[in-house]
Amino acid sequence: MVVMVEILVVVPYQELESAYRKAIARVERSGVRFSISYAFGTQSKLLESISGYDIVVIRGMTARALKRSFPLLHIVEIPMTASDVLDAINEAIRIYKRRRMALIASDITICPTGAINEIGNVEISAVEVATEEDVSRIVGEMHREGVCTFVGGMTLHYHCRKMGIDSVQIKTGQMAIDKSIEAALDAASLIESERSRSDLLQKLADNTANALMAVDSSKRIIAANKSAAIFFSDDELVGKDIESVYPKGLVDASSDSSDIEIVQSVYGRMVLIRQVNLDGGSILISLQSVSDIYEAEQRVRTKLSNKGGARYFFYDIVAEDLKMKQLIAKSLRFAQADGNILLTGETGTGKELFAQSIHNASQRSSGPFVAVNCAALPENLLESELFGYTPGAFTGASRLGKTGLFEQAHGGTIFLDEIGEMPLSLQAKLLRVLQEREIRKLGGDEVVHVDIRVISASNQNLIEMISGGLFRMDLYYRINLLTLNIPPLRERGDDVVTIFNHFVRRNADKRGIPMPQISSSAELALKNYRWMGNIRELRNVAERIIVLYGSLPINGDIVREMLPGDSQEEPSSFGKQKKTPYRHMPIEELYSEYSKSGMTLEQFSLHSGMSRTTLWRRFRDLKQ
Repeated sequence: MVVMVEILVVVPYQELESAYRKAIARVERSGVRFSISYAFGTQSKLLESISGYDIVVIRGMTARALKRSFPLLHIVEIPMTASDVLDAINEAIRIYKRRRMALIASDITICPTGAINEIGNVEISAVEVATEEDVSRIVGEMHREGVCTFVGGMTLHYHCRKMGIDSVQIKTGQMAIDKSIEAALDAASLIESERSRSDLLQKLADNTANALMAVDSSKRIIAANKSAAIFFSDDELVGKDIESVYPKGLVDASSDSSDIEIVQSVYGRMVLIRQVNLDGGSILISLQSVSDIYEAEQRVRTKLSNKGGARYFFYDIVAEDLKMKQLIAKSLRFAQADGNILLTGETGTGKELFAQSIHNASQRSSGPFVAVNCAALPENLLESELFGYTPGAFTGASRLGKTGLFEQAHGGTIFLDEIGEMPLSLQAKLLRVLQEREIRKLGGDEVVHVDIRVISASNQNLIEMISGGLFRMDLYYRINLLTLNIPPLRERGDDVVTIFNHFVRRNADKRGIPMPQISSSAELALKNYRWMGNIRELRNVAERIIVLYGSLPINGDIVREMLPGDSQEEPSSFGKQKKTPYRHMPIEELYSEYSKSGMTLEQFSLHSGMSRTTLWRRFRDLKQ
């Protein structure tokens, strides 16, 4: 139901009523209702009958009296223009032809009587009045002093007629009428906006589980939401003393202390109580059941657990290179399909960034995103992580069993990073999951249905691995329904500078320091380097520079200082690694080759075609 803004127009004579009715008819709009009443002077019964109105349009002395009696009422005063006063004075001169006259009004500043005296060859005295008693008294005194003609409002005209004295009433012109209606409608718009805000705030308050109450300085409840009414089993809280419904002494409305937050028992319930001091000595009180807080926290934890780590979106991918923009557009199209995706590219190119972005742009975005690095776990542990296990399935197994990552990803996406490192035995089980969409936990016979999308990633050439018997061809075609090859950083043109700027700015913001200037020599050094570690390496360089140099300008020497000595070497491209027997070497020979190469583990990873994690794990096993 629309709540009308009620506007009362108070007029002192019938002619003005007709003029207002015509003006109102021209501007009427929904949500606003006009009423018209007669009144003049300061003793009118009008002062007792304005309840229910939001705005009062009124003129002269009556307006001033109303403002004094109702300071909070929105009053629009009908202006008395200089033109209206001059018209009345000219009429008095024309009718009564007297040289000595008086202007009696609540505001005499609008018309300079000195100028009128000179123009009209008359003597006009101007007196400002505030009440009817003033009018009657001053008219009597001035009449005894020889002033026989008076000009003023309806109150003056009324008293002059009673006393048998000549007078001319100042009439309200059309300009004043239009201005007052315009001002009233502007005020109505403000009231409507305020009501909308108040309604919205009340709805917000009523839709929160917290019990909310506002208490004034005298400990009287001036506002309460629905939750408060439910909490105290009282629908009539407003107007009551807080201590009549609330434990006495808990709230000290006169205290100047800072805001408080305590946990206390209220009517047998443990409640978190927040008390916020407001202006004017008022207090806002919030009560929330501790058990509700625990339940809410548990729901949040569950949601976060189910959602997984998909925190990146396509807008997080920094790219100006045309090929990269085309790749992002292609990825967006892939996101709308529900087929399995294979992401290929060198280490550090951002494959997981694409995987998360695809998930968040898909119809599965509200479901979980579960990521697992297939190279980071030993075979037996990887199997139990992927498929889960029943209680007591093996020595050391939890008595409660374990939910596998495939089951956790139900309704969402599972990201299998470095899938080329998955052992052949697990590849066969993964193939069955993709074919049948069901899993069987270790140690159990029960089959669990899973609704998942699989996004896989590899920095190895899976076709070559298939030829070497290290990867199943049937699995390759299952995971490779849709393919995205993410190019290395060195093939992305000026993106290296754009991304470097992004990382420098982000690290500077983290440390609260200004963004340093990046010279053209620094940009040239960035472009000349081959970036064997791709974006991951670029990010590390940017962070090291900020740590060491802060906001100092970044030049080419600083960039080159952060790069390894063999920065100009041409690395082998993805899928075209130097064909070596490294993958089939005994671990001792492989470690010997690594030691003799003088490369970092990451560089040797690219050189050998093996993942850095696999090399680390195999070398770690050798040292044990």
